[in-house]
Amino acid sequence: VNRGPDGNPKTVGLYVGTGRGQNIVCVRTDHLKNIPLKHKQVAQCYEQFIRRSLLGSCVLFHEGGHWRELVVRTSQHGHTMAIVTFHPQQLGQEALAAQKALLREFFTCGPGAACALTSLYFQESTMTRCSHERSPFQLLHGEPHIFEDVLGLKFRISPDAFFQVNTSGAEVLYQAVRELSQAAGDTVLLDVCCGTGTIGLSLARHVSKVIGVEIVQKAIEDARWNAAFNGISNCEFHSGKAEAVLPELLSSWEDARPLVAVVNPSRAGIHHRVVKAIRSCRAIRRLLYISCKPEGEAMRNFLDCSVAQGLPCLLQQALPQLCGGG
Repeated sequence: VNRGPDGNPKTVGLYVGTGRGQNIVCVRTDHLKNIPLKHKQVAQCYEQFIRRSLLGSCVLFHEGGHWRELVVRTSQHGHTMAIVTFHPQQLGQEALAAQKALLREFFTCGPGAACALTSLYFQESTMTRCSHERSPFQLLHGEPHIFEDVLGLKFRISPDAFFQVNTSGAEVLYQAVRELSQAAGDTVLLDVCCGTGTIGLSLARHVSKVIGVEIVQKAIEDARWNAAFNGISNCEFHSGKAEAVLPELLSSWEDARPLVAVVNPSRAGIHHRVVKAIRSCRAIRRLLYISCKPEGEAMRNFLDCSVAQGLPCLLQQALPQLCGGG
């Protein structure tokens, strides 16, 4: 949500321009072929709702306003999850409840009902990004999760859990990970930043054990549910920051089985303590790093792997982007 080309601050779409250039505008996505029709429909309805609202949009926190970004998630099952982020400013609980009721009514009984949402979530947040633990995602309507199928497995997805937006592309990516890992039946797979467990669970039948690490607690709950639902028993998932979990886990590693590490972090990359822990573990035979923005912080991680203290890491292969978006 930001100012559109016509200056309307209640425009819902995607950003064009840069903050440095001070020329950011928000443009609608109607003309974009790589945006699903359902996403466009929900965005149009949300724009209609906030333009009717007596409350303003929140473009810059210090300037006030309330209505912020919209996240839309869809699956091949036909499920649609919409997540509205709202800055409470100085509103009391009674006023907040009234706004949530209006939003729910719009998407269940009003014009937004045409979207047929599976889940409608609302999050009160005073930060750009906020976890469920800091500010809970409140379910206003529908089911708490949506579901997606990947490589014959069914995955449950919570509102704040990472999941690749291009499912078909993700399947190509995970198959490439399987081939590049060269994992055999005695291999232990270490899945760093595992999200809902998609990579580890998709490779579980090819390895002896999967260990997943993820900072988002709800994603870990999803991963454990996904493993149980799909009848996969050789997986364990640890909740916490990778830089806190991995050094302790790997420093005491005594398993004789070969270990393959797969790292799939956000654009922020991985902490230097994670790099050090991986380089210090002699059991790790192969490291796969997946990045949606290799020219950013990932490049710093690549350099750290080459020059930091510990065992040497030799780059063997670099592949172009296999999965559209992250």
